[in-house]
Amino acid sequence: MGTATGEYMEKKITDSGTDSRIRMLGGDAEYWDTASKYWKDVVTVNPHWAWNTFYCKNIPDNPVNILVVGVTDGTFLKLIREFRPNAWVCGVDFSFSMLVFAQEVEKKVVCCQGSHLPFKSETFDIVLSDYFLSVIRKDVLEGAVKEIERVLTHDGVLLAKELRHQGHMAVWAVLSSLIGLAALASLTLIPALALLTFPLCGLMLFMYNPVTHRMGRSAPLLKFLVHLSKFIIKRKRLPTVTEIKELYYLSKKYLNIFTEKEIDHLFLNSFLTIDPGVTLLSWNFSLTGVKTTPSRKDKRVYERESRQKI
Repeated sequence: MGTATGEYMEKKITDSGTDSRIRMLGGDAEYWDTASKYWKDVVTVNPHWAWNTFYCKNIPDNPVNILVVGVTDGTFLKLIREFRPNAWVCGVDFSFSMLVFAQEVEKKVVCCQGSHLPFKSETFDIVLSDYFLSVIRKDVLEGAVKEIERVLTHDGVLLAKELRHQGHMAVWAVLSSLIGLAALASLTLIPALALLTFPLCGLMLFMYNPVTHRMGRSAPLLKFLVHLSKFIIKRKRLPTVTEIKELYYLSKKYLNIFTEKEIDHLFLNSFLTIDPGVTLLSWNFSLTGVKTTPSRKDKRVYERESRQKI
């Protein structure tokens, strides 16, 4: 196990070179730099719940090397340091602004893309990904999986929670049905209330597309209303015009919502043996991927297929 030999950044992170970094990484860096301003206000996932129900059960209290991909504000770095003090932990993110927050918890953080991890092969025993694969662009998904596999040691483990289509479809169907019934009831009992319930029903129907398993056309508006409400409650004031624009910008984020088949295909050409770890109505995957050592023949086939794809 020992100390990881990968390069990492311990010096104070600044915003120098931000423009060139945004051009290099596309809109992702700009999006997450904006998200860092409102992270405590609008975040909808609960990292402590994910830690207590999944991650801590799969991370041993041994001197292991752990890489957190997509550290955001450093919550998981803090949880690992608190509950797994024997572990050596490092984090990566492509948002300088997020890493400023993360450095308050852990200095060993790197600004990079998940598809280009600046570490030697077989450096980490565990890679933790909390919805990282669900929020990165589709064109870098395969590269990110290959890099995660590369930096894992033999028998190393990927622990990941990622968005699941079947759970999202179930939630969408139930909520749409309930709001539809409420709209019909209001039309009969309180006609004036139907002016609210019927438009809301329409928004819910177009919030999720069960065929393409992607967020629908009304999803940004509904997410914006949730973000706006949480902002007002937590900050106890109305947002400025600039803040309203940025909150709506954050609401338009594209998400990868995976089916079981897409998860299998994503890891098909890797040497990670994946257990999706889902229940019937779970809205996320609790992925456990163990890296197996391939035979020489497997390696030659894998390398040949990789060259053919390039």
